[in-house]
Amino acid sequence: MERITNWPVALLRRWLLSAAVGGGFLLAGVAAFFALEDRILLGLSFSLALFTFLRCLSIYRVVSSGAYEVVEGVCVELKHKTFQKQQNVLLMSLDGVEHRLTLDKRTHLRIGNRYRFYFKPADTAYVDGLPQSLRPQDLLLGMEDLGGYCAEQESSSSQQE
Repeated sequence: MERITNWPVALLRRWLLSAAVGGGFLLAGVAAFFALEDRILLGLSFSLALFTFLRCLSIYRVVSSGAYEVVEGVCVELKHKTFQKQQNVLLMSLDGVEHRLTLDKRTHLRIGNRYRFYFKPADTAYVDGLPQSLRPQDLLLGMEDLGGYCAEQESSSSQQE
């Protein structure tokens, strides 16, 4: 259990919310079964809870083993695709490396803010093994908004070190 406390906040939040949703599915199905004696709803809610808990197990295995990739940088450009549910994001890391990401349009980003993204590892044939490649939405584990970027803060913090 002590390893869970060392997880990044975004990943811990996603894991806990997924577990809570799975428990909610199961609780709703059991309550409906006792109230309405509906076995079909019980089976469906049990199936949803099972798949949600399997997803939680998958997230737990990836995060506890540290087998996730972190991409951090300042959002420089957002391009919304017109008839698709995706947006292209260009992040510039502090060391000058560009990261191009493909995210869901519902992911709200602001140009000039710093973000940290956590991704599942992908096959090299699928992503070419490069952190600059486009990443599909289903590999995204979590995201943190680190606030607005200020060059003066970065230069003063690097001088203190």
